[in-house]
Amino acid sequence: MKIYEYDSYDEYVSEQTRANKIKLKNVWVDKSTIRQIADRVKNPKSIICHGTRNAAEQRFLKAEYPNAEIIGTEISETATQFEMTVQHDFHEQKEEWVGKFDILYSNSFDHAYDPWKCIRNWGDQLAPGGWMFLEIASDPDVNRSKSTDPLQIDSEQEVMDLLEHARVKYVNRFHNSKGSCTIYIARKE
Repeated sequence: MKIYEYDSYDEYVSEQTRANKIKLKNVWVDKSTIRQIADRVKNPKSIICHGTRNAAEQRFLKAEYPNAEIIGTEISETATQFEMTVQHDFHEQKEEWVGKFDILYSNSFDHAYDPWKCIRNWGDQLAPGGWMFLEIASDPDVNRSKSTDPLQIDSEQEVMDLLEHARVKYVNRFHNSKGSCTIYIARKE
């Protein structure tokens, strides 16, 4: 595991915001990934997606789960431009989110500057029996530590250690339709 070192928290926020604005129209999530989640989890009441840029994740999830409450987080002030999105640093806990969500999905974990703090808080946000879907890029050109994506995961064991730290149990994994990412599935007992 490698983590890009920032001079300050402000530098982290600035880099994340800068990258968000450059890529604001880009969509990383694959609709087939969301369909695979929907095939596995039926009738969730509440879903959270961390690091959602332009709310594509929320829109795709809403199509699969029209009755669920869906919240997306984005650190950039652009969050206010998109429905179902709140401006929030996903490392930080909101007490009202603890134990609330039936599904937590993120393809932005590589944006974590403190993966241990981040993943613990995410695990705590799951309701008992809740599902975590953690999408990690497997392409070495994408999965490398840099100012915009500080976290580089070097092995599956690192993912397993992080899931254990989150107090969730690894269940399975699948790949997105392009084969460029692995989605790790874990569940809170």
